[in-house]
Amino acid sequence: MLKKLLKITAIVLGSVLILIVLLNIGFSLWLKYKLPDYLKTKTPYEITYESLNVEILTGSISANQIKIKTKQPNNLESIALEGSLDNLNISRLSIIEFLKNNQIEANSIKLINPNLKVRSAKPRAEKNKKNPIPFTIKNIEIQKGNIEVYKPDNTKLFSASNFDLDVKNLSLNQNPDELPFALDSYKISANLFYAQIGDVYSLNSSELKTINGELTINDFELKPSVDFKNWEQNFKTQKTLYDIKSKRISFNDLTFNKTKLSFRNAQVIDPVFILQNRDSKVVRSHKEKPNFNIDFENLDIKNGQFSILRSNGKKSLSLAKFDANLKGFLMDEETSKNKIPFTYKDYKVSGNQFFYDAGKYYNMDLSSLTMTSQNIDLKYFKLKPKVSRAEFVRMIPMENDLFDISADRIQLLGINWKFENDKPNINLKNAKLTNVDANIFRSKIPKDNPKEKLLYSKLLRTIKFPLVVDNLKLIQSKLVYEEDTPDSHGPGKVIFTNFNMDVKNLNSNKQKGANTKVPITINCKFMDVSPMKVNWNFNTADMRDNFTIGGSINDLPAVDINPFIKPYLNVSATGTITSLNFDFKGNNDIMNGKFRIAHKDLKVSLLDKKTREKKKFLSAVVNLVVRKDSKQFPESVDVYVERNKERSFFNLFWKGIEDGLKKTLISINVEKVKENVEDVKETVKETKKKIKEAKNNIAEKKK
Repeated sequence: MLKKLLKITAIVLGSVLILIVLLNIGFSLWLKYKLPDYLKTKTPYEITYESLNVEILTGSISANQIKIKTKQPNNLESIALEGSLDNLNISRLSIIEFLKNNQIEANSIKLINPNLKVRSAKPRAEKNKKNPIPFTIKNIEIQKGNIEVYKPDNTKLFSASNFDLDVKNLSLNQNPDELPFALDSYKISANLFYAQIGDVYSLNSSELKTINGELTINDFELKPSVDFKNWEQNFKTQKTLYDIKSKRISFNDLTFNKTKLSFRNAQVIDPVFILQNRDSKVVRSHKEKPNFNIDFENLDIKNGQFSILRSNGKKSLSLAKFDANLKGFLMDEETSKNKIPFTYKDYKVSGNQFFYDAGKYYNMDLSSLTMTSQNIDLKYFKLKPKVSRAEFVRMIPMENDLFDISADRIQLLGINWKFENDKPNINLKNAKLTNVDANIFRSKIPKDNPKEKLLYSKLLRTIKFPLVVDNLKLIQSKLVYEEDTPDSHGPGKVIFTNFNMDVKNLNSNKQKGANTKVPITINCKFMDVSPMKVNWNFNTADMRDNFTIGGSINDLPAVDINPFIKPYLNVSATGTITSLNFDFKGNNDIMNGKFRIAHKDLKVSLLDKKTREKKKFLSAVVNLVVRKDSKQFPESVDVYVERNKERSFFNLFWKGIEDGLKKTLISINVEKVKENVEDVKETVKETKKKIKEAKNNIAEKKK
């Protein structure tokens, strides 16, 4: 019985095998004699070949000397093909799917010397209906190809010459929020490579090649395929138009899958990045963020150039030359939830000739910069006005400062920052500014700015996130403040040179339990001649904004304070102020304290408000009193000034100094003498009048 069963089984299996062989032979004969007619009548292509071999058991097809041509090239409903290839090898082809639906489903395909021009089919008219992927092939090999692919309107989508490609386990993806394809490994080599990326950009390269797993792209270009005006009008959800070139880009271990792009050791050589921004607002898109991850271990950019342009083509920011390195970059679903949607392990950027258009009134320049995740080093910083002082005064709607600032070096050292609850938390160990030269000009001609000027303690509190600068130093610097009034002859000027300032614990009062006291010490030369020391303290946690400021100025030639007192008090002075001491305290409303001055050989000249000429007689009388009273000045005088909240802290401070000067140097003596002199002048006038009247009376009597 068992022997009979085995015999029957053998007969059945043998019959099946013979049937398969016969089917294979029959199908091969059918393909040989009938396929040309089938292709001619049932497909939109004219296809010829020299030889054809089909193995039905393996689903393999091979053919050589193939030529293909679209029967109806003007029919946009189907894919148009035209060209030739020396050899075609397909394994595990689904022949029924190919013959029935013109879809290629195969395990692998190999094309040798293909010269093909392809025009894609017009999208289907039905709404929300996707066109099927025209092929599903896991492994693709192309040798020495010349291929061109066009849209239905003959816009080029892809082209490459001398094109070699070897892709393993390829899968295409139609999800727009993911990467368009995935693969396990690849090798590629091509000349004159071109690919259209979406509706806006095209990618060009003179040569692509992979050697030992490293992909190199020479003469890379990612450039707009539309001009800026067209883009600005038709792509309103995009803020920036990119134009990127590079002499060479290379990276290895490139990994693609539908949700991940990663690579190692990328190098970008001689790149030029040009970004052009629209002026109008971007139309917000409600589209969710792309659902794929990007990570790379190391990226090097060498000898790069970077520019951001306004819509009119003028530069708003540029960096003439820079090198950069970025390590451990990661952007995934988890990081995308954060304020900064990516993480990194470290970075370094160094560059030269940085320019920034800082708005309506200023340009900013840097000779060089170096930035890492812990430190920033800027050299030869400049913030320069675009306009003259007279133009600035005409342009501003209300009173404002005009700055002209430079610094040989700015160093921010020991930067530690992170995001907590969608807010930054920044701690800076040291900030050093060396050889700063700052000129601040204010004209009193425009109308007053009614906005309250905050004291520094309150200004720091307005920062909405934790900020602490442990040490801030200003080294060997120069500060000049100039103020011009409608009735002054030239601006009043205050100068500080050899300016050294040390600030501790600069903070925004946002860290619980932290020290909020801010001590400031200043050593400098006042008016470029006299040693000056200042101690200034405030507390950012003090809601009344109490502060103290005290200091001294020694051996000050009186002539050197003329630029300050001459425009406002109509007074000039000579001699020496041997010491000037102040000890003030104040808050957001008032400032008061002690002021003391001692002088030697002091002489005062009173000036005419209009002509600015010296009033000789009045000045002589004043100096008699000044010399007489100079040794009788009190130890100190009380200063009291109310704060104008539309003015800065330094305005309040100098109002205190001015009040002290008036009470010690000017007001007590000069104003009193001026009153006495005016009384004497009136008396003399009256006496002259009476004498004249008497003379007239005598003359009348003689008649």
